[in-house]
Amino acid sequence: MTAFHAAFDAALSGDCDALWPHLEPGDRTLGALAVYRNTALKGRIDALEANYPTVLQMVGEEWFRAAARDFVEQQPGDAPVMADYGANFPDWLARFEPARDMAYLAPCARLDRAWTEAHLAEDAAPLDARQAGALGLGLAGMTGRLHPSVRLFWFDWTAPSLWLAHRYPQTEVPLDWRAEPEGLLVRRPGRVVEADRVTRAEWAFLDACRKGRPFGVAAAAAKDARPDTDLPALFAGLLARGVFDSTPSTKVRP
Repeated sequence: MTAFHAAFDAALSGDCDALWPHLEPGDRTLGALAVYRNTALKGRIDALEANYPTVLQMVGEEWFRAAARDFVEQQPGDAPVMADYGANFPDWLARFEPARDMAYLAPCARLDRAWTEAHLAEDAAPLDARQAGALGLGLAGMTGRLHPSVRLFWFDWTAPSLWLAHRYPQTEVPLDWRAEPEGLLVRRPGRVVEADRVTRAEWAFLDACRKGRPFGVAAAAAKDARPDTDLPALFAGLLARGVFDSTPSTKVRP
């Protein structure tokens, strides 16, 4: 970025001092900057609206765009890819005073963000049942590497059901906010982002894999979470969802 471009970027955020060595101060210049500033502001608000559609549905366009404007003015960001803009929006919403009585907004915003991250994640071929079967008894000692798109959550409230009911309206889940633990799995094994709830045993298995543990240790974690777990059925179900990377690795995914 040249000195002019850096100064112009700062001017769009309201700091024009560094721009004056490059442009002539005056009403015409300030007017042109205002046009650019409004265009940049609108572009970021539009990006937030696209990146957080569930939150938009919950609060309505007027409320959302007013809140988004406050966020953009505080955190304009510098990422050129608008599809990735607003990573801090869920945390910001959790502190946003007008959202204080809507405790479900920030968790649902986190899930919207997870959808975007899964959508933008690198491609990888999921581990399938044939490949897993070919590993035989050695499978238990191999590190369970999650697919790059996997995002895993566990809440003390029914945030997953509430989010699914808005993001995937055809999903038959309760549309209410209750103090009931729920887990959610978001991933993109192919071209489409998929999401559904997970049991505590499934979550424990996947969480162990996320921490770089072998499949055998993950199985033990699932049993600890729920002793009556049918491990072969659980593992087959996770394979069918495409949650594992087909290339085993001992590297811990952050």
